Amino acid sequence: MTVLFLLSCAGEIVATDKGTDSADATLWPIELSPDSGPATGGTFVRIVGLGFTSASAVTVGGVPCAELTFLSDTELYCTTPAGTVGDAVLSVGVGSQAVSAPFTYLDSHTDTADTGDAPAIIDGCTLDGPTAMEAEASEPSPAVLATVLIEGRTTGAGEPPGVDAEVGFGNPGSDPNLWGWFEMDWSVQSGDADQYTGTFESTRTGNYDYSVRFRVDHGDWTVCKSSVGAYGLVEVVPPTNEEAVDYCHLQWPCSLTVASSGTSDEVYAWIYQGGITDDTGQGDLILFDLGVGARGTDPETDVSWSWSSMDYFGDQDGLSEGDVANDEYVGTFRGPATVGTYDYVARASADEGLTWTLCDLGGDSCNEGGSSDGYDNPGTCTVE
Repeated sequence: MTVLFLLSCAGEIVATDKGTDSADATLWPIELSPDSGPATGGTFVRIVGLGFTSASAVTVGGVPCAELTFLSDTELYCTTPAGTVGDAVLSVGVGSQAVSAPFTYLDSHTDTADTGDAPAIIDGCTLDGPTAMEAEASEPSPAVLATVLIEGRTTGAGEPPGVDAEVGFGNPGSDPNLWGWFEMDWSVQSGDADQYTGTFESTRTGNYDYSVRFRVDHGDWTVCKSSVGAYGLVEVVPPTNEEAVDYCHLQWPCSLTVASSGTSDEVYAWIYQGGITDDTGQGDLILFDLGVGARGTDPETDVSWSWSSMDYFGDQDGLSEGDVANDEYVGTFRGPATVGTYDYVARASADEGLTWTLCDLGGDSCNEGGSSDGYDNPGTCTVE
């Protein structure tokens, strides 16, 4: 039996069901960048999707790409062939399947500003910054700024007509025409020039060059560099997978007394994290700390707080007997040197320290209720 799913996003599934099961990899809708170019051809189009192979066939308006580059199962590059001004279809075929997205062929001499003059010329452009950055994979990069000067266009007030701006990245030393490019937005006028801002996104980690490019009236792209004549450098790092703690609390004791600069009694805390703690043994990625600080202060911001790590102690049942849903931790802290009354509290992390949740009093021992999204009931530490 064959089941055919039709999906629609940036592109359109156009595969037909032949009535037999197929071993072909599933193609997903595609996105094009850019999705237009001159009818004379020669536009480098980045095609992003899923299920591509080195045998993928790509056509624009039914004509094969002048040049096709396979980068991965999610990314292709097509140099468009010459076409006819107007709407066309860029199609990617793999085996018996195909996906498509609209592509527009433009008059190479279209005067977007409607001045009746010949297409304007880019007098200069600059990658303003940053010139080096770190970005997370599959997340938007920090904002990139760029400036362009086009006589007769950017000298007027407001967003200039007929100007396109993109920010892109690619392998160090490679042809910028083969980079991935993303649209930038007009930001502000800067003297006789205009400034644009935008972000880009990479699904792969590594070190890359990046920069900006401009075109006017659908003409050729001009790739820009920084004021020192260089591209920017970006390190794309793995994404940080932040995971909020589902629930945690201080279990016992509700208060304690410790000698000045002495070691406290053992303090116990519980954590529940779905899919992590609800099994026998210590849950992965869990960290627990025990802290003490000035009474009435915020443990997340006040520098008077000091923290020491807690150790896994064992499993504890949650809502039902035998479910071992909670992990219990134990630890001690060194009492402050000055006699007085202080607060103590635990904090837990379910993502190896990327984020922390404060764990105040709760559970059967103290009957305070506890909280996993605030800080209401710390333990009381008396220093003698």
